[in-house]
Amino acid sequence: MKRSTTIMSRHILAIGASLSVAAFWIACSGDVPAPPPERPECVADDDCDHPPDPECGTLRCIEGKCQREVWEYSGQYPGDCMTMACDGDGYKVVVPAPDDVPEDGNPCTDDLCDGTQSLRLATRRGPAPDGSGLCDGSRRLVECLSDADCGDPSTYCSPNSKCVPILCDNGELDADVGESYVDCGGLCDPCIPTFPCNTGEDCFTGVCGFDERCSRATCSDGVQNANEADVDCGSNCRPCAAGDKCREASECLTKVCFMGRCQPPRCDDDRQNGREVGRDCGGDCPPCPEGGLR
Repeated sequence: MKRSTTIMSRHILAIGASLSVAAFWIACSGDVPAPPPERPECVADDDCDHPPDPECGTLRCIEGKCQREVWEYSGQYPGDCMTMACDGDGYKVVVPAPDDVPEDGNPCTDDLCDGTQSLRLATRRGPAPDGSGLCDGSRRLVECLSDADCGDPSTYCSPNSKCVPILCDNGELDADVGESYVDCGGLCDPCIPTFPCNTGEDCFTGVCGFDERCSRATCSDGVQNANEADVDCGSNCRPCAAGDKCREASECLTKVCFMGRCQPPRCDDDRQNGREVGRDCGGDCPPCPEGGLR
């Protein structure tokens, strides 16, 4: 009987100890600090890393989370064999556009796309594809390539690929064909600078100076000469205005050359031109996107 009483006492003591521990835990649990609140990913838009291209989207801080907004990009430069687009993450990507071929308006060039690379190749020597004349194999449309092209035994094909009288190659000054110097000027090939001239047509530069000598080409002589794309513009001269002839975009004030002409500025030509303050934005175009100029 004594042994049973001892065992029961021990059980009672164990239960009491457990209840004391539980009571102590309950009493002290109110003093345990709450877990810290989750730290926000951002407070302002500038806190968001790796923003997309400003032409394709933006990052905004919304309720402490960086959220990406993506939109479509519509800029397109004509004749560059590609289209610029926005991917799902808001970055610009190049998409090949094989139908967006370059076109320089020259019948003696083949305008092609090789992937995203635009090519302007000289057509082979012979008749121009559009029947407008003959191509010399160096991108020039000319009057003749051989004496047979002139169709008149009294003429021949000159070094300038022009049908001229035979007298233009006799080493004499022939007034009958209007030569201003020996074998040049008048109906013959034009004369080079410093040679005598009667009119601008006697000179390669198209300019007969006050001293009745062919002048050298300048960017202010009022004539398209030397390597100019149009009158006094292109090449080493000032940029050409919209509507002027051109061969490359760099020759145009608007930075857009298509069909052999400088194009007027547009709000979707993928170039900063006109009154724009960024590429295709500002001025007469829609406002530039947030995050800076394009």
